[in-house]
Formats: sequence, C-alpha cells, structure tokens
Amino acid sequence: MNALVRTTDVEKHASYLADNFDNESLLFKHAPSLFTTHAHPNMSQKYSFTNTYEIVKYAQTKGFSVSSIMGGTTAYAALIVRMRMLDHGKKEDGGAPELVIGDSHNGTKPAKLLLGYINFLCLNGMVAGDMLYSRRFLHRSPDLMQQLRLELEDIDTSVRKLMLRVNAMRAYNTTVGEQIALTDAAMQERFITRSDQTLSGDFKVDMRRKLLTRRRDGDKRNDMFTIMNVVQENLIRGGSHYISSTSNRLIRMKPIAAVDRNLNINQRIWIEAERIMSNALQQDDVLEHKHDVCDNN
Repeated sequence: MNALVRTTDVEKHASYLADNFDNESLLFKHAPSLFTTHAHPNMSQKYSFTNTYEIVKYAQTKGFSVSSIMGGTTAYAALIVRMRMLDHGKKEDGGAPELVIGDSHNGTKPAKLLLGYINFLCLNGMVAGDMLYSRRFLHRSPDLMQQLRLELEDIDTSVRKLMLRVNAMRAYNTTVGEQIALTDAAMQERFITRSDQTLSGDFKVDMRRKLLTRRRDGDKRNDMFTIMNVVQENLIRGGSHYISSTSNRLIRMKPIAAVDRNLNINQRIWIEAERIMSNALQQDDVLEHKHDVCDNN
C-alpha cells in the first residue's frame, strides 16, 4: 500500500472483512446482515426479502471480487459491499470499476446496485451518481431476487459506459471556479443538516482550501477526475480541523462511517462533476454557434 494513503479505521475494517470473505464465521460475527435469511419480524408478508450473500456470490460470477464490506453489524442493518473488476480495461490507468451493492432487511431502504471506480493512487472509491448508473429495487416484488440477477446479467454494458465517463473526466481540465463549485456542493451535502441552515463565507473559504489539499504528487493534476477524488478523500476521510459556522468552536472533521452518508456524499460529488462538465460543453456549443454565425455573415 502507498505509504501516503491515509485510510480510516472504518476503511481498514471494511477491507479486512473483504480479504476474509471466505471465512464465513468471521463475517457472520462482524457483518451478520450479510447472511440474514429472512426479513425483520416487523415486516409484513408483502415485504420481499433479498439475500445479500446470494447477490454477492452471483456478482462474483460476473467477474467481480469483494473489496470492501461496510455496515451490516446487526442482523437486519444496512450494509454496503463493494466489488472490484480488475480485469476490465487497462490496469495501467490507475484504477478499476467497482460494483456497489447496498441492502438492508428492516424495511428502511431499498436494495441498490451502483457503479463506482476505485483510484489505486489513494484507494478512494468514487460512486457514480444517478446520471450514469443507479438501480433501486423496492422490497415489494415477489421476484425481487430474480430482478437483481437479471440486472447483473447486463452489468458489463454499464461498466463500459462508466469507463467512458471516467476517461472523459480525466481529459477535462478544470478551472479554479469549477473546483470551487465542486467543493461547495460537497460541503453542502456534508455540513448542511437543516433546510434553514447556511454556511458562513469564512467557513466556505477555509473548507475549500482544506478539501482541495493535495496529499500526493499524483494528485497535483487539475483534471476533473483527480479533483473529484481529492475532494472526496478529504471529505470522507476527514482528519482536518475547522471552526464551526454555528458554534464557533474548533472541530475535528470525523471520517464518514454511516453507510447512507457515504453513498450520498459520493453521489453528490459525482453528479456535480457531471453537471459542471455538461454546462461547459453547452457553453462551448453556444460559442461555436456564434462563431459560425459570424463567419456566415
């Protein structure tokens, strides 16, 4: 592992469980939700149960291997299983696509399939947002497990689309203004907890600097994919200190351990990156159109 990679205890534990995926007794002790065979007793007969372990095992037949198991610490709790596809595309490009499986058995959340990308430079796992690939399966259909299997049958098509988007982000050089827009969206997702809450100007200026801090030489590029990973790593893994915009106290930014918050922050960053690139493309089209009109006149 790169000595400069700063992993949290939560990430280390999630990787440890993945490394021992074949040790069912160990997994059952730390992530019993993975093996739960029935829904929470409070669920009605209409609730369709999903066997998370069976989903993961089926995904393994599609070329994915378990790389992280997070959450699921009680029999019915939500959990995230990340699965890596190392053989897809070029290994020398510094990363690999990942399948993200989200599930629970207590009626609080739907089953989810998402696609992400692991950056080997910082071991950051970005999760692609709804604009690229995100599937939600409500626990209502009696053939829910069959639906999940069918979705995984065609997953390689979506993986190829993911790789095209990653390559496009690597080719897109960001401006300072775009970097600020990305950090503002990220801190909005992490620090705004009420609809009437706002962040002070001083807080934003300080947090932008912290979120854009580069930790490795490989992070010094300004392409969208690199900037996105830098912001995500600093926000998810925490470690820096800031002055609270509400209490004016010095606070240490804690790592994000909650399953839902991890996914939500990841997706918000990805979606904002896609929005920035889409707007830039539209502006280029407008300028090109004006140029053509001027030439014709």
